[in-house]
Amino acid sequence: MDIEVLTLAGVVAEAVVQAMVADGWTAARTRIARVLGGGDPQRVPAEEAALERSSQALRGDTIPASVLAGHWQGRIVELLTSRPEHAGEIAALLRELQGGATGAAQVRFGGHNNGNVMIGDHNTGNVRP
Repeated sequence: MDIEVLTLAGVVAEAVVQAMVADGWTAARTRIARVLGGGDPQRVPAEEAALERSSQALRGDTIPASVLAGHWQGRIVELLTSRPEHAGEIAALLRELQGGATGAAQVRFGGHNNGNVMIGDHNTGNVRP
């Protein structure tokens, strides 16, 4: 499996879970469901329902945020693997969920390792060991 796909999916999944407890969840849920539907409008209601169940579980403290993020990461990986042409739409969704941020997201990969993931069209960066 491609590390970039896993990383992008992980960052987006965390943003999705954060959106579940933020103001504007209903609008975000609809947008996320459209993206996860992979262009099939008939899948959107089922995706919305699944997102709402996750939101209720998160708000009710019945499922930890990290578990939900892992679940949605898997769903996003599945979409990106089966339909790689949706990568741009997934990246656009991330920018929307981050409130129009510059496209950079800090990601921690466990232990003492830290990494940066750059999402956007005109990113530059330095690679350090």
